[in-house]
Amino acid sequence: MLSTHPRTTIAAVVLVPVALVLTLQKVIATSSSLCPEQFGSFSVGHWPPACWRPYGPRSPFNTPIPAKPRLAGDSSRIVAFMLAHRWSLEGSGGRPSIDAGGSRPVYWAQPGDPLVRVRCREEHSCRHVGSVRIPKGALAESQSDGHLTIVEQATRREYDFWQAGVPSGGVLTTSAASVIPIGANAGFGLGGDGEAAHLGLLGGLIRAPELVAGKIEHALAMVAPCVQVRDVYPAPAWGHGDTICSAGGAGPHFGSLLQLNMSQAAIAASGAPRWERTIMTAMARYGAYVVDTGGASTGTIDLLKEEDQSFTSFGYPPQMQQFVSSLGSATVGVPIALSRLRVVAPCVPRRAC
Repeated sequence: MLSTHPRTTIAAVVLVPVALVLTLQKVIATSSSLCPEQFGSFSVGHWPPACWRPYGPRSPFNTPIPAKPRLAGDSSRIVAFMLAHRWSLEGSGGRPSIDAGGSRPVYWAQPGDPLVRVRCREEHSCRHVGSVRIPKGALAESQSDGHLTIVEQATRREYDFWQAGVPSGGVLTTSAASVIPIGANAGFGLGGDGEAAHLGLLGGLIRAPELVAGKIEHALAMVAPCVQVRDVYPAPAWGHGDTICSAGGAGPHFGSLLQLNMSQAAIAASGAPRWERTIMTAMARYGAYVVDTGGASTGTIDLLKEEDQSFTSFGYPPQMQQFVSSLGSATVGVPIALSRLRVVAPCVPRRAC
């Protein structure tokens, strides 16, 4: 569904009462003006509220798209390719749906947490990451790419891992690791090594408190079925990955910023449920970056969400599962026409045009 990584099989999670939704609403109502001050205090049981964003105001993830943005030179060609190959946001019959699946757990380290040495598998990059503090119980996502994000608030660092194993004997074995700045009004979300586009894994994640609040104030992160064959990628991406569109197909690039070209009035009149309008509004105001690929045969576009493992690893209720269960039958949205998408020029998020 909108949140499920194409290569992810979500384990069953026991449903618990939806009281968590009310708790999230209380957090949103009382702490929206305290987001900058709260960074540094997040921990197990005290997670970021809806208003919190991981990077600074000049991050590409936090840059609103202007009313008449410059478009990428191949925008029309990319959208035509998506339509010709019948891509769609994951759901049924072109109707996006939302479920509790995610693929990126996030953990908030404290100075007293165990210091774990990082060992990189052969022929991979760990980008000068020698050790990191990991809370006891924190585990990488096991059903997909083994993503893992650790935030050290004391040092204002985000550690991102790909194909991370289970810490054993004080050692975490992984295929890739990187560290980038993070914090209140700090960091850009660039230079990560945990995904194909080499952006920070926290960038673009949809979180349960945001959906409860009905407001997402940042760009989203999306997984496309395939990407173009190119050696140069649009800013802010600079990495490379797999699943290249066959026969030189004109799919998007890693780092392409896709915008939903719909006004707020059109979104409001779409008949979409509130959760979908929240996502549509973020796609219209900030767009969605192509950060990874999921397999050309799927034809589905995924929007990435935080994995509930961030909470259940410590015995806490699954936040997204709670939110989805509170929707009842409203988990299926209205079709979003891909013909309404357009690719924004890379100079726009760089604020260079």
